[in-house]
Amino acid sequence: MKLSMGIIKIEVKIPELTKALEEFKMNRLKSLEHITQEVKTAVETTFHQLLNAEMTLFLGRPDQIDNKRNGYEEKNFALKGIGAIRIKMPVDRKYAFQSVVIPKHEVIDQRLKEDMAVLHLAGLSTRTLAMVSKRIL
Repeated sequence: MKLSMGIIKIEVKIPELTKALEEFKMNRLKSLEHITQEVKTAVETTFHQLLNAEMTLFLGRPDQIDNKRNGYEEKNFALKGIGAIRIKMPVDRKYAFQSVVIPKHEVIDQRLKEDMAVLHLAGLSTRTLAMVSKRIL
């Protein structure tokens, strides 16, 4: 069974692609940094939309008829394959909303925790793990 959410859409424009290839020729590392930042921004936007949709569904329930949105709380979230991103968590007036997408006190992707546990079991010290995680994230 294949799960396909169709959440992210990639659009390529030929003039911008030509310009990007020219920039790669001049400075490959700078271009890779730019692409990484674009991907992070797209992931942050996707999470923001998912969390807003989740809040809308929550507030649409019959038991939340007298509850409303009450802004956002920002937090950092470490995501495997992406790094640290800034998340805007929606908040309701009663503080009753609990996200399934990103649980309240979670700041590290579970897959990343598992990878770090494997590295620790393989013999990496906690000091080395801390240095590696700072560098990666």
